[in-house]
Amino acid sequence: MFKLLPLLLLCACENSDQENKMQTATYGSWESPISAKIASSGALKFSEVKLAGGTVYWLEGRPMEKGRNALMSWSPSEGEKELLPSQFNVRNRVHEYGGGSLLIAGNDIYFINDEDQQIYCLRAEGEIKKITAQPNARFADGAFNPDDGFLYYVMEEHGSQVDNSIVRIDPSHASVQKVASGFDFYANPRVSPDGKSLAYICWSHPNMPWDGTELYVLDLQSQKAKLVAGGVNESVVDPIWSREGELYYVSDRSNWWNIYRENDAQPLFAIEGEFALPQWIFGRSLIAFTNEGMIGSYIQAGQHAFARSSESGKWRNVDLPFTDVETLTVEGNQMAMIAGSPEIPEAIILYDLQTSKTSTVKISRSDQIDPRYISHPTAVQFPSAGGRVSHAFYYPPTNPNFKGNPGEKPPLIVHSHGGPTGHSSPLFSMGVLYWTSRGFAIIDVNYGGSTGYGRRYRDALKGAWGIVDVDDCTNAALYLADQGLADPKRLAIEGGSAGGYTTLAALAFRNVFQVGADYFGVSDLERLTLDTHKFESRYLEQLIGPYPADRATYIKRSPIYSVDTISCPIIIFQGDEDAIVPPSQSEEMYNSLIERNIPTAYLLYKGEQHGFRKAENIQRSLEAQLYFFSKVMGFPLSEKIESVNIVNLQE
Repeated sequence: MFKLLPLLLLCACENSDQENKMQTATYGSWESPISAKIASSGALKFSEVKLAGGTVYWLEGRPMEKGRNALMSWSPSEGEKELLPSQFNVRNRVHEYGGGSLLIAGNDIYFINDEDQQIYCLRAEGEIKKITAQPNARFADGAFNPDDGFLYYVMEEHGSQVDNSIVRIDPSHASVQKVASGFDFYANPRVSPDGKSLAYICWSHPNMPWDGTELYVLDLQSQKAKLVAGGVNESVVDPIWSREGELYYVSDRSNWWNIYRENDAQPLFAIEGEFALPQWIFGRSLIAFTNEGMIGSYIQAGQHAFARSSESGKWRNVDLPFTDVETLTVEGNQMAMIAGSPEIPEAIILYDLQTSKTSTVKISRSDQIDPRYISHPTAVQFPSAGGRVSHAFYYPPTNPNFKGNPGEKPPLIVHSHGGPTGHSSPLFSMGVLYWTSRGFAIIDVNYGGSTGYGRRYRDALKGAWGIVDVDDCTNAALYLADQGLADPKRLAIEGGSAGGYTTLAALAFRNVFQVGADYFGVSDLERLTLDTHKFESRYLEQLIGPYPADRATYIKRSPIYSVDTISCPIIIFQGDEDAIVPPSQSEEMYNSLIERNIPTAYLLYKGEQHGFRKAENIQRSLEAQLYFFSKVMGFPLSEKIESVNIVNLQE
């Protein structure tokens, strides 16, 4: 049975007095206090939370500082502190996506500086020392061995080819020695409590880490490695040592990313949920040891929940008000995490494991939003092609001062997330509220291939990228229109990166949407597989097929070769330093659309990479997209916005 979860809950059940006070206006034209400037400039982006010596550490991405990652700390005695001068940007570019740039080792803090990709150390007395001097190397995902004082890092060397390995670094002499090599990729070096063993994950092309990996344990004295778990068809991630020296990990061998202990065939807590995120970036973990047992956050039905075990090994659910968790860590009786919900912006949260009380260290937004403008999402299941059931979160238009014209249905934006092996969680987003407060409905689609619904759901995209994702996004739009929750003549689709590809493919291969917004999306699959970086250079073999044997399929599913079938306007956004989806992909699509006489606009941002980090560019993108949609859908703007040069637009 397919249904939109209780429709009555989606309606703003206003009393008659309040209903009478609301102004009637065209959907999309509603006046909103949530400006593009507010939506883009206020939010900090947190990552890599750590707990050490009672102090919380984290990285803080700042759009107002051109996306720089500042190193921050907080403790009850000293409060919040910024630990590095402004010339340091803590970020690495291993796999281009980075992550795992921060390591706490006793009184020392090791970090990667974005400018040169080298390892630095912040001493307790405040001295900053450069540790490595490898000009063609990048480092990520470090671990410290207190037994011998060595550091262990993933190293990516860029020369005539790109080589990945795990290296041992003596911080006192800056010597770098490879201890694991031969596979295409490595991740998660983790030192055992006795300092004698190193666990790590590795895999090779054409697999991605969510397809198949292997878990090894290296004897640091004999340099012999033992295979513990995994294979080409089993994704093993996030190895973690207990205080007693037992190795635990997360595997999807049961269809779900569940927690296992070495030599145990059954998961510790068998659940239809996922205790892991796809490893696009390093340094994220959803499991940790407590004084009694373990605690973890798992994804179920697209949103996060929590569970913990006792000394006896019995697991129980933990009631916490968070639906999205980026990472978590535990020290003593405290758990620190990056978490949020539809009502709670992403924040650094402390959770007391004894009292079950939570406290907020820092919230990503300091501005206060009237809760009446918050659009509350509802999980949706809807029928898609081939008898499949697909998933999404629906956000209704929400503004306490406005309602639509009688008989009018709202325009709908279908959001296609990136990855494509990612997922969308119900999480407070000013970007979402920017649209819903103006009278748009949004459906955030977790199409087949998304994480959080088991491996079989994730594998639905194998060999079917450009088909399953497009089917699910178009069927989500049609489903809402059929429910009377969207105007079938004002359906839009947007997405970035892989979501940008799905956007372009939906416009090229389906006749459902009236307008699209493509953010650094893939238009030419063949060019992507030939031009992109090592990490994703053979990703399309899983999503499309072997290349060049299946070259005809690459051409067939590339929107750039089907521009003749596109009939609706498209606005395109791109960063000029994007090494993952180069600007040529967007430029060729833009030029082809112009030749086809399709209304189109192209905004290229200097200094932006894959995903925009600068507040002024995020703001401009929101405003430009609204301006573009208003011209295409024919609704008036309630605010003054800088115009966009739309080629081929007939007014």
